[in-house]
Amino acid sequence: MESFYTINEVATMTGLTTRTIRNYLKSGLISGEKVNGVWSFSSEDFCAMLNNPAIKPSIQAKNNAVVYDFIADDRKKTNKICTIIDLFVEEDEAEEISQFFCDTINCNPNVGDLSFKFKKHGKNIRVILSGADETVLEILNGYYNG
Repeated sequence: MESFYTINEVATMTGLTTRTIRNYLKSGLISGEKVNGVWSFSSEDFCAMLNNPAIKPSIQAKNNAVVYDFIADDRKKTNKICTIIDLFVEEDEAEEISQFFCDTINCNPNVGDLSFKFKKHGKNIRVILSGADETVLEILNGYYNG
């Protein structure tokens, strides 16, 4: 079964705004399908977007910014976690992993200021999560124990 991502899920995973993604669609840099007025992206569309040489630097800068911003903020008022998970997986696992994180984050009413980034390069996946310690731990426990 093929996974499809909404424009909001793609924005969450890349750090780009939905407006930027819509501009990329309009200019032909990325593809997606509009079904009943809602943009939908297949895993192939998403991977092509991640590897597009015109878009890749922007996504990489957004991913790095999550970690840099976490480190630079040395006056946090609550407990926070920033974690990077590097995984070596089979092709079909990458889709399942991205879908798990998207579904978990989108269904969690307590995500608050959670940042989530997903990067796939061949069989390597990098997941970056940053936010309130309880939220990040809950998501990680769900991934590793679920």
